[in-house]
Amino acid sequence: MPPHITSNNKRAPMISLFATAPLPDLNKSATNSPDSSPTLGALSISATPPPLTLQECSIMDKGQDKLPNLPIPPLEQTLARYLDTVRPLTTDEEYQRTVAAVKDFQGQGPSPPQGLLPLGVDLDRRLREHARECEERGTSWLAEWWDDWAYFSHRDPSTFFVNYYFGFQDDPRMPTQTARAALLVSLALEFRQLIATRTLTPDMARNAPFCMNMYQYLFNYSRIAGPCADSAVGFPTETNNHICVVRNGKFYIFETLHLPSKPSSVLSPREIMIQLERIKKMADDDKSSVPEIGILSTTHRDQAAKDRVTLFEAHTSNRVHMTKIETSMFVLCLDSSSPTTSEEFSRACWHGDGASRWFDKCFQLIVFANGRAGMNGEHSKMDATPTSRLCRFMIDEAQARNLPDFRNLNAEDLYECASALEKPQPLNFITSPALDRAIANAHVTFKETVDAHQMVPTEFKGYGKGLIKAFKMSPDAYVQMALQLAYYRKHGELVATYESAATRKYRHGRTETARSCSIESKAFCEAMDNPDMSLKARAAACRAAVARHAQYTAWAVDGQAIDRHLLGLRLIRKPEEELPAMFQDPVFARTCRWRLSTSQISDDCFIAYGWGEVVPDGYGCAYMVKETELYFCVTSLGLGSKEFGQHITEALEDMRFTFEEVRKIEKAEAAEAALVAAAAAAEAARIAAEEREKAIAAAANGEESTNMVLPMIDTTSPGFFGSGGVDLISRSPSPPSLSKPAPRTSLFFQKDDPVLRTALARNAMAMAQEKYWSGIDDIAFDDVTPGSPKAKTVKPQLPTNNSTSVSASSASLISNNSSSSASITQQGNRTRSSSQLMGGVGRPRSDSGAKRTFMAILMGEDSVLGRLRSRRANSNLSNSSSNK
Repeated sequence: MPPHITSNNKRAPMISLFATAPLPDLNKSATNSPDSSPTLGALSISATPPPLTLQECSIMDKGQDKLPNLPIPPLEQTLARYLDTVRPLTTDEEYQRTVAAVKDFQGQGPSPPQGLLPLGVDLDRRLREHARECEERGTSWLAEWWDDWAYFSHRDPSTFFVNYYFGFQDDPRMPTQTARAALLVSLALEFRQLIATRTLTPDMARNAPFCMNMYQYLFNYSRIAGPCADSAVGFPTETNNHICVVRNGKFYIFETLHLPSKPSSVLSPREIMIQLERIKKMADDDKSSVPEIGILSTTHRDQAAKDRVTLFEAHTSNRVHMTKIETSMFVLCLDSSSPTTSEEFSRACWHGDGASRWFDKCFQLIVFANGRAGMNGEHSKMDATPTSRLCRFMIDEAQARNLPDFRNLNAEDLYECASALEKPQPLNFITSPALDRAIANAHVTFKETVDAHQMVPTEFKGYGKGLIKAFKMSPDAYVQMALQLAYYRKHGELVATYESAATRKYRHGRTETARSCSIESKAFCEAMDNPDMSLKARAAACRAAVARHAQYTAWAVDGQAIDRHLLGLRLIRKPEEELPAMFQDPVFARTCRWRLSTSQISDDCFIAYGWGEVVPDGYGCAYMVKETELYFCVTSLGLGSKEFGQHITEALEDMRFTFEEVRKIEKAEAAEAALVAAAAAAEAARIAAEEREKAIAAAANGEESTNMVLPMIDTTSPGFFGSGGVDLISRSPSPPSLSKPAPRTSLFFQKDDPVLRTALARNAMAMAQEKYWSGIDDIAFDDVTPGSPKAKTVKPQLPTNNSTSVSASSASLISNNSSSSASITQQGNRTRSSSQLMGGVGRPRSDSGAKRTFMAILMGEDSVLGRLRSRRANSNLSNSSSNK
């Protein structure tokens, strides 16, 4: 999901969740926020982390010290690619103005500065100096700016415009709400322990580790609303082992350790289930009026900061209760609702009722009354990859473990188990008239925002990445082009499109923008809706667009795209310096305004995924590319999310039709070309055979062939004359025999091509059987009718001038449809069956079992060919034995 564009450039030092003492707040904006706790200080990591000792270089830290630094691309490259990406979004006049502004930025304008570096070049120089300073401190040049600029300075409600959600696969065992929640919580604690002990294996890509820095913000972290900008606060894991549970708008906490000083004394899933059952009963039985403070986390961020102050002013205990929420490991939401449809499930994971949530927590694990589950994540310090790995761990491990239950406990055992647990603690917030008004206003704003949003999950079952790969294209780039085509068809134009690309191969890398709209994607969209364009032209345009996006995505992953570099050039500028004309250009603002915001998480453990749009007139489009299906969730503020989803489906169907039809056309053309080539080769073979026969006949009559040069006959050669001195010159000399059989054409090697097989079945038999017989005359054919015993057909040879006739036994065998014996003859290189030599007695070879065998081989029936080869091998073995 893309960041929201702001002009704030505050710096935020790095945090560590593993410090044991309170550390300063994460960024300057924290000083504008009320203190999160009167007793527990916010934990942060210093900008220069201490060097790791050999003992500290654990599994999770493996390779982290060797990660390369986030690069800054060459300025000329960035500006050239910037011009390339804005071209499809501009008119000719706008593009010329943009080109002029870019040249001026580089100092190549009509009036270059004299004696001074061009402003763009100077900003780039300063940015590189800043990068070197950050590298010395062990961080990236962007990390200290990114959180503030992309998230904390953004003032719209984070519930709808920053947070994201996952919907989990249903557990096939149909567990109860508390059973599934207890098992998931237990597994989340295991994952947290892997991080705390640094035994979590690093994320990898092609055997290279990813930066694991974001995992420190996965637990015990909270976002704090503040005026003008928010802040990030983390708390020590060693002293904060409690979970916050919310149900019916009421908040509770319980400890997950029997002994706080002993991390191994973690509660079992059954014990956690007991605590959750207690919380359910307490919440359902409590009919008192408790302020629903969870709704305060759904408002505009400036209003949320004011409401935070109002909450603390209502009663001093409210600050202590809020501290318990913010220092907890995470929030567990035990919803009383039971969503069933895709939209109900997605909305429940996205925003729910607003009151039974705390959207500023690192993540919220949500379990519904019907046993379905999901997660809602706070985006400012973490991208979706760490949380998706946590969810994958919980879902996979849950499937392999038993659900907690009480079936093996009698009443005494259950009582003993429950009595050993300290009861959950309710967080009884105290209200005031001002707090009541704030909560009421927040409910109104929340409902208006929910009602204004259109969310449409779209499950496309037509095909998935399996077929896309069969088309030999990148599945992600292919889907991106479908989104481009869908937007083009719905709105008649293309817009700046954001796709998130991870840069975690670099130290403290987060994301880069993969710009999906390109010159090639525009040409593709226009081609698809142009009735004069052929299917092959449309397919070629799509392949070009997909290849272009795949290339740009590779650049983004390598840190060679343009958006983060351009951001750095803006943020390194001093406030008193003039803003370059390139950044004042309306084209720059328009092409950085993401009206189509997209991102992919492809994991079979999720059945829902999404977030909100990032600009009021745009779409948020989350998608998952699975093996046999595609999932999209489209959100917008009344732009027609359902219609856009329908356009996505139609685009995918049209693209599939185009490529499948083109594939059929190409196969038919290949088959036709193969047949033409076969016909040409056959005709050449026929002509050569006729010339050979003419040459033989001419040589027999003592005439010199005009078309064929016969070999010189050495009459003095020993053995040319018989031993008795009989002159054999009167005999027709045998033509030179070929040392190898005629090569087989490609017709014999296309067994996996159904179109070619069909064409061959119709056209090739009559032509190829006789014309290429010399190429397959080494195959033993079954010259029998279906159902009769099969016997080997010996390769026939033509008789000489003084040859004997076919034996009576052979004729008898032929007349009985058994295998024929051979008569010996030689006439050129061609062989003829005994039935042909007998003047047509019996069936011609093309109507015999040989035809069936020939077609079986031609059609790629390996079993038939294998049987024939086996028979030939047995025959050769038998002949060898008889020769011995």
